[in-house]
Amino acid sequence: MSGDSPLSVAAALTVAPLDRGSVIAGHRGLTRQVSWIDIIHAPAESFIRTGDLVLCTGADIRQPGNREFLTYLVSSPAAGLVLSPPPEVGVRDLLNSLVPLADRHEFPVVLLPWEIAFADVQKNLLPLLNPSIPGAQVQMAIGRRQRDDAGWNDLANAFAEALDELALAADLTVRSSVTDDLLMSHFASAPSASTVSVLVASAQRLSALPEDLVSWALLPPVHGQAVTVAASVPPSLPERPAGSRQFAEVLRQHPQCMATILETLQPLVDYDRTRRGQLVHTLEILLNEATNISAAARALYLNRHSLIYRIKLIEELTGLSLKDPADRFQLEVSVRVHQINEARIDGDRSSSVTTACFP
Repeated sequence: MSGDSPLSVAAALTVAPLDRGSVIAGHRGLTRQVSWIDIIHAPAESFIRTGDLVLCTGADIRQPGNREFLTYLVSSPAAGLVLSPPPEVGVRDLLNSLVPLADRHEFPVVLLPWEIAFADVQKNLLPLLNPSIPGAQVQMAIGRRQRDDAGWNDLANAFAEALDELALAADLTVRSSVTDDLLMSHFASAPSASTVSVLVASAQRLSALPEDLVSWALLPPVHGQAVTVAASVPPSLPERPAGSRQFAEVLRQHPQCMATILETLQPLVDYDRTRRGQLVHTLEILLNEATNISAAARALYLNRHSLIYRIKLIEELTGLSLKDPADRFQLEVSVRVHQINEARIDGDRSSSVTTACFP
């Protein structure tokens, strides 16, 4: 496949691991062109854009809002839909309601085996998209560390400084954050993909950041709009760094970041839903108390032994350790973004109820 040729849904289905999927509807729409690969936690209508190949977690239509979201999606200008139903979710009702509508709109729908990670599909397809599409814009450049390197933090911070200087010279504003595995640069306005590619490559050379140390993904703005990182401040005052809530909000609005967050917390969410547990809330309080077991036990009205049991369960289900700084960072970010997401969903539900009661 030529790197200059647009990617069709049919071509995407030849790329592993998406090649293990089955087209169940909308076969006549397989020629639709793919402009981006989105991982979306349903329902999230405002995130859908023309040409998106949507990898969606909303296969369980028993969950509130999922049926309506999928109905909206298959009639949208997106490129197609990929669903991966969990083993315990029956798909008969899903197929009965979705297939006729998708066929009518010639909208491709693909079922993917549950064990295949959406992140692997996205990682393999993104490099095949044409980065030089006229008018394409970029909101964030995310570099993922590909191997161990003792100098990672110094190199990544040097890159951030170089990128900031280059962006300033181009009359652009960028803010960068460095973690143990990621280098995230957020542009206040969304420049063109070609501009960001040149800036990233130049900053990488100036900072001596090895090309094989980082793999890059360029994320477009959410539904064509720039994402505000921090509230504006009066011109007379120095601009303050974005706070933790603003940082979490930026991550929440990008499907690739949400995919990691959902994958991290999903075992706890599933446990709480099926066993009336409180593992997510326990983790939230524990992190609020800086993992101080005594303080968290008091806040949760638990004895230490009960809390220690919950901590062990959290670590077993997520595969992450609260004693490991990198794991703890991943859990903390996931919980904070999850809090914002749940607050938004609750707000939307309240608004819907108010509208229904008071037309």
